[in-house]
Amino acid sequence: MSIPSLYPLRGSAAGLVLPPAEAFFAQLAGGLPTGDATCLVITHLLPGQVSFLPALTQLSPVAAVLPKPKSINGVLLEQVRSVYRCDVLDRELFADPRWLLRYLEERAAGRSLALLDIGGYFAPALAEVCAAFSGRILGVVEDTENGLQRYLRLDTLPVPVYSVARSPLKEAEDCLAGEAIVFSTEAILRDLGEILPGRQACVIGFGKIGAGIARALHGRHVRVVVIDTDPVRQAQAIALGYGRAATLTDALQAADLVFCATGNRALNAGNLLHLRDGAYVATVTSRDDELDLAGAGPLLHREDVAAGVVRYRHAEGHFHLLNDGNAVNFLHSSAIGPSIHLVKAEIIAALAHLMSEPHDPGLYEVSSQVRASIAAAWMDAFHTPAVTANA
Repeated sequence: MSIPSLYPLRGSAAGLVLPPAEAFFAQLAGGLPTGDATCLVITHLLPGQVSFLPALTQLSPVAAVLPKPKSINGVLLEQVRSVYRCDVLDRELFADPRWLLRYLEERAAGRSLALLDIGGYFAPALAEVCAAFSGRILGVVEDTENGLQRYLRLDTLPVPVYSVARSPLKEAEDCLAGEAIVFSTEAILRDLGEILPGRQACVIGFGKIGAGIARALHGRHVRVVVIDTDPVRQAQAIALGYGRAATLTDALQAADLVFCATGNRALNAGNLLHLRDGAYVATVTSRDDELDLAGAGPLLHREDVAAGVVRYRHAEGHFHLLNDGNAVNFLHSSAIGPSIHLVKAEIIAALAHLMSEPHDPGLYEVSSQVRASIAAAWMDAFHTPAVTANA
């Protein structure tokens, strides 16, 4: 099967070669089992994050690519459109079983279908759609912790759901995502003539990304207070030297910077009104996931301040919201290097398992052996061993 590359091939006409990332994925997919199925792919369309798409074509026809609305690079969108059908992703529509069923019938009527998700878009309507679809929904592969939680909130899983959210291969991405979030926050503040060192930050949620944010802030000489509802994670943060507050309100009233990293409504309407006057607020997922702006809406007056910065005024003061409450790192493409390919490779492996093996409904992860083989191939593709000469 030919591989539709998204980038120009390199080399002479007699020896064209794929770019390193596409070559890595092509080799990976070439060693995986295939099945008679098609797939729908939700993905970020950002530099460095689309090289896995051609490898999917080796395993399964791609019925459509659904770009995440807040993370679309225009040039990449045109490149992807030249190879794949691209459809609009809308969380409200995907939560409507009747609309989603019509959409799936238009794209894959009578087919076996796998759903590649980022953020639980298919979760709300999944059970009803599985029961009515003219083909067969083989299952879902979910990328994020936020999306995994949406599937786990279902009474029962109607199909197998593979998650890579808690994979060891994702830890590097999550750590670098924390660094990217702090990088973007610092870039915005510098554009406003301000700096990070010497400030106090509140990080809400000490999962892998929250921990990465706290680490990156500490490296920039920011005092960090961590708030987590899980006592174990809170204890971990304290053991690593981060501060704690008696209450979330106390932490917010003292913080110049607030980072919301829970995926589960970090700040409600009352919390927003308790933010320190002039505070900057950044999220790692989306405004709808992390903030109850609608609840505080009648009390807030919105003002655009600068690129990527909105000021909300209320009777007691004001706060600044970065990237309009959406993931702040996407203001700067959220580039995190080749580590993203580890996660995409595990997604491809999970898709291969879904298509080639029978599964009962439930939650699944790929095996440690598969992860080890992915890691070994990734090291061979992207990292030449360093050679140290003896003195």
